[in-house]
Amino acid sequence: MTDTSTIRRAMLAGTALAGITLGILATPASAQDAQATATTASPETGEIVVTAQRREQKANDVGIAVSVLGAKDIKALNITNATDVVRAIPNLKFNAYGSSQVVYNIRGVSQNDYGDQQEPPVAVYQDDSYTSSITTASFPVFDLARVEALRGPQGTLFGRNATGGAVQFISAQPTDKLDGYLSAIYGRFNQTILEGALSGPLSNTLTARISGQYSRDDGWLKNITPGQPDRGADNHWAMRAILKWEPSSDFKAKLTLRYTQADKERQAGVYTLAPACPNAQFQGEFLGENEACAYWGTVGTTGSGYKNPSITPSQGGNPWRTAGTGDAYVDRKVFGASLRLDAKLGVFDVTSVTDYTYLKKFYIESGDGQPELPYVEFLPPRAPGPCPAPAQSVTCYESGTVFYQRAQTNQYTQELRGAATFGQNYLTVGAFGMIIDGKFRAKYATPFDGYDPRVRFTQRTESFAFFAQDEFKINDQFKLIGGIRYWHDKKRGDYTAESPVGPYALSLHFGPDDISYNDVSPGTATTPTSWSYKSGLPSGVTVTPDAAQPSFSGVTARAEIDYKPNADTLVYLSYNRGSKSGGFTFSTGTPFPAQLIDTINNIPYRPETLNAYEFGVKAKLPGNTQFNLAAFYYDYKNYQAFVQVFAAQVVRNLPAKIKGIEADITSRPIPGLTLQLSGALQDSEVKNVLLPDGVTVKTSNLPQAPGFSGNALVRYEFDTGIGRASLQADALYTGKFCYSVMCAPVEREKPYHVENVRIGLTPANSNVDLAVFVNNVFERAYRSYAFDGSAYWGDVLTVYGKPRTWGINAVWHFGK
Repeated sequence: MTDTSTIRRAMLAGTALAGITLGILATPASAQDAQATATTASPETGEIVVTAQRREQKANDVGIAVSVLGAKDIKALNITNATDVVRAIPNLKFNAYGSSQVVYNIRGVSQNDYGDQQEPPVAVYQDDSYTSSITTASFPVFDLARVEALRGPQGTLFGRNATGGAVQFISAQPTDKLDGYLSAIYGRFNQTILEGALSGPLSNTLTARISGQYSRDDGWLKNITPGQPDRGADNHWAMRAILKWEPSSDFKAKLTLRYTQADKERQAGVYTLAPACPNAQFQGEFLGENEACAYWGTVGTTGSGYKNPSITPSQGGNPWRTAGTGDAYVDRKVFGASLRLDAKLGVFDVTSVTDYTYLKKFYIESGDGQPELPYVEFLPPRAPGPCPAPAQSVTCYESGTVFYQRAQTNQYTQELRGAATFGQNYLTVGAFGMIIDGKFRAKYATPFDGYDPRVRFTQRTESFAFFAQDEFKINDQFKLIGGIRYWHDKKRGDYTAESPVGPYALSLHFGPDDISYNDVSPGTATTPTSWSYKSGLPSGVTVTPDAAQPSFSGVTARAEIDYKPNADTLVYLSYNRGSKSGGFTFSTGTPFPAQLIDTINNIPYRPETLNAYEFGVKAKLPGNTQFNLAAFYYDYKNYQAFVQVFAAQVVRNLPAKIKGIEADITSRPIPGLTLQLSGALQDSEVKNVLLPDGVTVKTSNLPQAPGFSGNALVRYEFDTGIGRASLQADALYTGKFCYSVMCAPVEREKPYHVENVRIGLTPANSNVDLAVFVNNVFERAYRSYAFDGSAYWGDVLTVYGKPRTWGINAVWHFGK
């Protein structure tokens, strides 16, 4: 038995320090949470335990396509942030607009609206806590036990906006013996990541674990403009504290505190220069160095006249260079507190999860890869920009765009569920409630032509749900599963957008009291110059103030039959119905006159529903091999398709379908050798996509839904004269796809593949792990984001994946 006195003092001091730090830095909290822990069995057996049905089960007993990364995988793959997991999980992609936002894409299901108020259709959980915002879904990854990715609608037990699936990040738990580690990474661009954890008992019934991470670097997107910092730099830190109390076998409580802070983190505006010209449908096409654009009256330049082929990939330039000037950074604070209670009450195992999450964020990006420069004003001028005009005929504005978001949200959630066995039935019942209050400000401006909108809005969401699922075991081979969930949302939005000066000067309001419009610059916008709901809406405006406080309800369901011909094989056939609530598209830019009516009518959008049919096989094969196969067909109703129409964002409800097949195999044929291979084929379509010209209608693919994608990994561990060594190589392949449903030529991504290698050594009789790694070994140039702004400012917002990076990692383990 380990003496706990020294451990107790160390843990009490550490826990107190963490609690004081979190208390000082964070806003006063209440509480929440919603999930379960899980563990991975030894790599020799390859048997994995998952919590895909809110309890621990062997993966081969669960009729859900689920991929798992254990603690060892996370470390070996050098996963340090939430988006890194796509390297090893089949059919999982992401859209990231910087470190402050991330939207996952599973089997083509995603939501590309970058508004901070939006909830994505792939649910993200941290230790049972539902993460509602695309901003809180982006976080540092450290001290995890595992990551689970559930593919396909999870409409019954997870439910809340899990149309595409769910990604769970599960922390390492407190231990009853002293345990912990310290880790340091140093790499290219002066990357420095420090990480550590300390775990152990405080008493016979109380254990605790504290952990944290600090990450900074100089930035990987080099700026050629003198005096301007490089972009793409990390500068954040995060902490987590877990306190677990188990006074008896029938009751336990767990309190989790988490905090993340980024200060002037240069992860904003990481854009490479990409001049483009709109075609007849107002969709962008890349410009060659000497190619003319009649729309802008330029040759090979952006709309403001800037050209530099050396940093323009479409003109043969370096994709990891920029000339952007002005502010480009993120300030972010995220605090969370969750309380999970587990109790045995009669025949029921009852779980309560209470969570509170607070977010405060400021994001700004200036320019789109180009610097400030004088520009001859061709529209009625406004006040001069940040640099002085060299002559009266010239007004100096910053080129390209200025985009910023300011958000402050408070999220409260409560889930109560119970599970019990009745004969051949395993029953789960529960209820879920949530409140989100948010205040937001935003702007998407093109200062060079005087367009300078100012947007502010509030949004409140109140939601509740009831759910039940029964698993009926017919015999040792067959099982039937049925589940249902009823949900109800009430939302309230109040939105004001103004462009006080310039060529499109207007004021627009959408709220429960009124919908109104005022052209503050008569003669340059639309006719009539002003109107409101109270005085009568013009022809074509169909929404009313009631649309600003809608209620939505829906039913999601699950039906499945499982067949187990033997203990190591599962064959399943399932139907899953998922849904995502309706909401508002509160655009960060005001609409141009031609898009005014359409934009107002599309501020509210309806819920989307996905009916999914899936057939799957999971089998443990000879040679210590695991094989998984899934074929699926998705039928969408009212798919929430995000489009950008010039300056305004719109979500349209459209019909869509997806069909595909995916397979993965993991084999450990000899001791120390691990082989993994996965691949996915899929085909998708979205109908009735209206292009920016307002006339052309097309059928397109879903965003980031390649026809084929795959992952591969080889790892070999072996003993040497100086210790245990490991060699690892992994690769990712993605076929061609588009970044939006409009699929402009500039948003089409070519197939690409990325390779990474790692060499590790654990010296004999040592608690230290050493490793060197190289990511993107062959320095492949591929894009991780593209946004067509050709008709807006004559450029494409283009983010490339990181160039080749390398680093060394040392980890010291102590305790058990």
